[in-house]
Amino acid sequence: MIHDVPSGPLRVCVFGGARPGRPEDRRLAAAVGTLLGARGHELIYGAGGVGVMGAVAWAAADADVPVTGVIPEFLRLRERHQLAPTQQTVVTRDLLDRKRVMLERADAFLVLPGGIGTLDEILEVISMQALDVTGKPLVLLRADGLWDRLVQLLDDLALRGYADALAGASLLFADTAEEAVAMVERSARSADAALVGVPFAEEVLEA
Repeated sequence: MIHDVPSGPLRVCVFGGARPGRPEDRRLAAAVGTLLGARGHELIYGAGGVGVMGAVAWAAADADVPVTGVIPEFLRLRERHQLAPTQQTVVTRDLLDRKRVMLERADAFLVLPGGIGTLDEILEVISMQALDVTGKPLVLLRADGLWDRLVQLLDDLALRGYADALAGASLLFADTAEEAVAMVERSARSADAALVGVPFAEEVLEA
């Protein structure tokens, strides 16, 4: 299918950790959420109200951003007592469907500090870019060089003949929240945003 990138507000999917991590990382996440609001964009994220991804969601909601949280059923049951900002909640069958929904709905991806799940989401987008399945941009906030070693790994894989040498070059890096949001805007509106997708099951719950 062809995904049309709007000339106005964007649907920005933010990947980030569900754990609190460092205070400066949560401040960075909150700055991103506030900026998305100031620029009139929609936030798509993994739902929930805790950790780095909770920080971006609370800030975005406070800035009156439309927020969509995507969560698999088993996590929704596990986290049902957690407070979360007002949002539209999309409940999926599992983690794979959660990822599909976020990849399908977003115009661009912005990465905050996170753990294994965040790394998985990054690699999913990189794989799609490498296979020319999507032209949607992926912008990573460096956060004191957190993701720099990922580029080193991608370069090493290319040297060993297991990846395209351009895989690491396709990543976009920003040093500040302001730079990251500006880069998302510029890249998403100039991207070839074709996405080859497959149908997924979802259930939408209104907050």
